[in-house]
Amino acid sequence: MTSAPPPSPGQAEAPTRSLSARATRGAVWSMTSFGGGQLLRLAGNLVLSRLLFEEAFGLMALVNAFLVGLALFSDIGVGPSIVQNERGDDRRFLDTAWTMQVVRGFVLWAVSCAGAAPFAAFYGDPRLAWVLPVAGTTALIAGLNSTKLFTANRHLHLRSLFFVEIGGQAFSLATMVSWAWVDRSVWALVAGGIAHALMRMILSHALLPGAGNRLAWEARSVRALFQFGRWIFLSTVLTFLVQQADRLIFGQMIPIALLGVYSIAAMLAALPTTAVGSIAIQVAFPFISRIRQRGDDVAAAFVRVRRPLLVCGGWMLSGLMAGGPLVVRILYDERWHAAGWILQLLAVAGWFFVLVSTNEMFLLAMGQSRMLAVAGASKLAGMLLLIPVGFALGGFEGAVGGYVGSALLHYLVSLATARAHGLLGFAQDARLSAACALAAGLGAGIAVAGREWHDALTAGVVFLAVTAVWLPLAVPLVAELRARAAAAAA
Repeated sequence: MTSAPPPSPGQAEAPTRSLSARATRGAVWSMTSFGGGQLLRLAGNLVLSRLLFEEAFGLMALVNAFLVGLALFSDIGVGPSIVQNERGDDRRFLDTAWTMQVVRGFVLWAVSCAGAAPFAAFYGDPRLAWVLPVAGTTALIAGLNSTKLFTANRHLHLRSLFFVEIGGQAFSLATMVSWAWVDRSVWALVAGGIAHALMRMILSHALLPGAGNRLAWEARSVRALFQFGRWIFLSTVLTFLVQQADRLIFGQMIPIALLGVYSIAAMLAALPTTAVGSIAIQVAFPFISRIRQRGDDVAAAFVRVRRPLLVCGGWMLSGLMAGGPLVVRILYDERWHAAGWILQLLAVAGWFFVLVSTNEMFLLAMGQSRMLAVAGASKLAGMLLLIPVGFALGGFEGAVGGYVGSALLHYLVSLATARAHGLLGFAQDARLSAACALAAGLGAGIAVAGREWHDALTAGVVFLAVTAVWLPLAVPLVAELRARAAAAAA
């Protein structure tokens, strides 16, 4: 019997070209979704900052930290498991995952009700005892989301996810602004959160293609979910402590109104990091998962796919490092101007976050979820040490500086972890960090020199200077992406 001839090079490359084409389209849709959603969010924030007082944002920062903590403390990685697991399209696997998600949603809401009074007593604000249980219904609603959200991500079909996310953001914005116009209290922010969760849940079932979910329980699927998700659980617990501990710690150190100012700076600083993180989880993670399953070179794909994410993130964050106070003065009234210097420091921490998040998505795609927990623990240790030391030495300013130091420590541990698994990105990180420092320094110098100019004019010149530093790095990437897209479509 004669064996079948080996596939030709063109046949062997066809699946990779198809995957690259979907990844390219997915990146476009992911950026479109993120950009549209963040524009809506920023527009709503600008309106609400004029309708509501600082205390409303401070209260909601504490509530969100509590709810995010609940969600992350109970996360067993259902979504990443569906994306990464070879049975991610199996009906029994998906229905078992959905059943676990539904149960988790009910438990989270019950815990938010039970923990409301102690949480309010700890922060000395009785309003939290009423706000938290109502806001906690978002966890209950999210538990009913269709697993079609994850299967669409698995196959890089992000066009449908765009409409789900934008629909939820638009409904949330309309609800918040309408409520705040009538009742200028924290309940406007609570209502917006519930509206977003409700619309996202409805659209996940009604808009996305695929079979609906039903209650099911398969022991094999449960074992697979827990086996992959046990380290996701620990990692997400640490992620909560890393991402939300600043608000919880500062809530005890500073007045609630100043915490509201800090939350505005944190929201603006999160725009670039969320953009990069969104593409990393929605595009890079499933793309590298498929590369790994095919036995292709993950290390080479790591450097290639990561580069445009870092250039894009560095350009945005160096702009905020340079012109943070200008951004705040242009967008917000004088009550919020103290957020300017906070934004600059948080943008520095944001750059380290971008470096870490791109490392971690590749480790996750390689099945190394345990390594995420190790890296997250390093930042938590840094925060617990450096924030109190910074506060003791320099007050609130020193505490924010301590937070930046913990982000640097997180990156160094993440770098060592990535190198241990053959992902050699330090040279790339060093070059782009130098570009980030150069762009930020040049822009900051222009901002100081242009103090007598109109803020909008100064911001425009800063933008041009920062862009000029990054342009030589961005132009070849754009040409490369266009060539890759053309080759994939051929």
